[in-house]
Amino acid sequence: MLVYLVIVTLLSLLPTSNLPNIPFINGQDKAVHFTLYLGLAFLASWSLDTHGKRKPSIPLMLAGVAGWGVLMEVLQHLMTSGRGLEYTDMIANLAGATAGMFLYIYLEKIRKAAEG
Repeated sequence: MLVYLVIVTLLSLLPTSNLPNIPFINGQDKAVHFTLYLGLAFLASWSLDTHGKRKPSIPLMLAGVAGWGVLMEVLQHLMTSGRGLEYTDMIANLAGATAGMFLYIYLEKIRKAAEG
């Protein structure tokens, strides 16, 4: 999970001129934010659950991941050229994090039901 967090952080803070030019991603900024934070929240939920702390910690994890998304937007504004703080990116980050959390919970229910 930490490797993924580092990747999200680097992608968030690199100037746009240093980001890879991937044709099918160009113009899909909000989808990229959603997907990155979905993955981050999913991995964080899995990490918490494997340590037996799921129930009280998953809402805190969601707050932490959402807070990280806000922090990345603020740091983009303060530290990078060509990038700025966008509230719609924050919303996409929060939506992705929420989806990642619920996806994990849903898949865990399916896994537990299959185990009997």
